[in-house]
Amino acid sequence: MSTMNTSTTTSNMSASIQQAVLENNEGTRFVRQGHYDAAVKSFTSVLKILKPLAEIMEDNKTAAEGGTDNNNTTNTRDNTDSDADISSSVPLTISFHNKSLDTENNTNDNDTTTTPSRTSSLSSSPSPDRVASTSTRLSRKLRHFVFRDPILIDESSQYSPELLSKFLMIVMYNLALTLHLHALSLASTVSSSSSKTKSSKSMKNKIQKLFVRSKKLYELTLQMHLVEDSDLTSDGNDDPLFTLALTNNLGLIYRLLKERVQSTTCFTNMLSTMMYLLDCKFDSQSIKQWEGLFSNAMDILFKHTYEVAAAAA
Repeated sequence: MSTMNTSTTTSNMSASIQQAVLENNEGTRFVRQGHYDAAVKSFTSVLKILKPLAEIMEDNKTAAEGGTDNNNTTNTRDNTDSDADISSSVPLTISFHNKSLDTENNTNDNDTTTTPSRTSSLSSSPSPDRVASTSTRLSRKLRHFVFRDPILIDESSQYSPELLSKFLMIVMYNLALTLHLHALSLASTVSSSSSKTKSSKSMKNKIQKLFVRSKKLYELTLQMHLVEDSDLTSDGNDDPLFTLALTNNLGLIYRLLKERVQSTTCFTNMLSTMMYLLDCKFDSQSIKQWEGLFSNAMDILFKHTYEVAAAAA
């Protein structure tokens, strides 16, 4: 009876995760189209699906660790074997590349450039006329490369409950990225001529809150990533791009929020990772964003060193 219950629970969880995958991928499409409000709803929906599943898995883990009799041992083995059967068939596969949109979206690396929209009624992006009013000061402040690709999950893959923590990490990153890009799209509309108006102050407060929320989510994602103690696709699909993208974007937000020490730490770690990859004969040409990421690290780290030296003089 216990084996049947375990099998049913695992089947139900797998169905829920499949639903969450579809929602996540829909959210990535919204991000690439610049529909940030819709993307936030999608990723929030995914988190609502995954949260109770994660709680179930945590309860099962606690029960398994606390069990001492043979019955508990048998149930634990049944759980493990059932999960292994699912996870060993088709591993969780992720991608930063959405083939259906690669010819029209996410082509400009500049922070102040907005992503084109297919459906104007859903778009959170400002119009071209409003973008044109971007102040010179803001353009300078936001000139660095932002990694804009959300994470897409292969919908044909099968998933085990053991991958919940990894899936949560993916969704947290996607949500953080959405808030980050939304804040940048709004920031690009701020002009110096209206900087003292009530509506402009309200907009700046909104932008600030978006950056802060994004920062917290990036930080949580990084903590989860470190706990995993491996790259996001370590199960035979090593992809260091996730580490670089996460570190880069978090470092940029620290910089925007004037948290210079944290920003410098991020880009120091990112540069060290890139140097390590090159030492390991990693093909940097396989990452089309490599140049932008490397440029960020060099520019920000050298500028910081120059500022410190100038202040000391």
